[in-house]
Amino acid sequence: MGSVVVLIIIGFLFINKGDENGSGILTEESTITRYQIGDGITDYAFLAFHFRKDTTHEWYAQGFVDANNDGEFSDEEWVIKNEPALVLKNIPNRFSFTLPDSLKTIDAPETVLVTIALSDSEIETADVLSKVNGHLNLRATLETITLEEEFGLNVPGASPELKRGVGLVQYAYAEGEASGVNGTNLPDLSGGPMDCFAIATANNLINMANQHGRRDDLPENPQELITALKEAMQWNNGILNRNFLTGKAQIIQDIGFPIETEEILRPTISQLRQALSNGDGVEISTTMLNSRSNRADTGHVFTGISATNQGVSVKDPATPNGTDTLGLFMTSGRTPYTGISYPMWDGIVVVDAIYIQRWREPAGEEKSSIAPPEEKTETKVGGEPIEMIKPTVEATFAHVKPGEYSEVYAVVTGLTPGTQTTARMFAEWSPNGVPQVVDADKNGVAHFTWRITVPGKYNINVTTTDGGYTGGATVVVE
Repeated sequence: MGSVVVLIIIGFLFINKGDENGSGILTEESTITRYQIGDGITDYAFLAFHFRKDTTHEWYAQGFVDANNDGEFSDEEWVIKNEPALVLKNIPNRFSFTLPDSLKTIDAPETVLVTIALSDSEIETADVLSKVNGHLNLRATLETITLEEEFGLNVPGASPELKRGVGLVQYAYAEGEASGVNGTNLPDLSGGPMDCFAIATANNLINMANQHGRRDDLPENPQELITALKEAMQWNNGILNRNFLTGKAQIIQDIGFPIETEEILRPTISQLRQALSNGDGVEISTTMLNSRSNRADTGHVFTGISATNQGVSVKDPATPNGTDTLGLFMTSGRTPYTGISYPMWDGIVVVDAIYIQRWREPAGEEKSSIAPPEEKTETKVGGEPIEMIKPTVEATFAHVKPGEYSEVYAVVTGLTPGTQTTARMFAEWSPNGVPQVVDADKNGVAHFTWRITVPGKYNINVTTTDGGYTGGATVVVE
């Protein structure tokens, strides 16, 4: 019973064996934030940690949530495990975790028993917690935030290519010099609804300007920078990925910053980690799919801070001031994506691209400019529009294993080679489409395959990152 009794105690703190003492860093405050879209609660929630003081020491966050309210903690309730924490006074850390069904109900308790801890090394088993000295006793407040329509969820024109965010909470801009490109004072700006791409970019530009002594070259009011970015990126209820690069290049050139931008499409977790570990500014672009409440597919953008194989820490324009750590996973299929456990969407969130900002100031020069990024084959800046061949979509099926399963096939032709293409298949009895994402091959062809076990009518809709809706087809499996 001894070890169980210790686990029930709330708010463990591991005593640091180094120069700093960990005791007393956590405050007597913790919140579990869940999100409601329509009539349902999303699959993930945030568990918030709050701190009494700043520290540059490396801490790992540990968190238990007593989901079944039995007064004990099991390994399944160890929901925050060895996540790096950014410990700053009055700046909360929020960690996403899978919300248990018992906490999705209308009659869920107002407070939940939790254990939160800071350890100065990674913990392998929950049993280690029994050796901890120092603790706080507290219960986490369970709060529910409803994502209203005015935050872009139901604004017409949503698509995976149009990054508009899912809702913004207003909060203050934190002044201060940055200690690094991804330093502790990386701004966490706010703005109007559907401004996420411009806000994430402004965070990085201000941070890099601070780092290199160029803050006076930017508008004193960060909102003026956000407005300029929105105009350059052709904001229209959101910003398209294809307008992001040229718009940012225009602003960087006007200001005279020596910044170069690299785009990595459909990055792996390893590529995301590498980009953030270099200390460069990184915007993380996501596609939000398969909403259970039938919202249109959309997109959202974060400012990256750091990443491990299990999670990525970001500044999110859609949450209050603080650092959010979101779980990472790889999707299945022939073209896997890096998935994100994001509480503010009732479906799947995947990383479609990252944009890496590097400061390349030539030796001996105080200022320099950068030319716009090299144009891609599907984009032409200025001049006459490029005449594109209209893609076509064809669908068929085969009884691969009669009596067990069949396969539905879609072939999209007339694409630009390398174009990221999304096909969603809808059964006539279900509004939820099953998405697949592939890149067109060298001949401009994209192939899709779905396995089905129920005959009937299936509709297929196809979109691309450069052209939005492309076309569709219908197949009847008998």
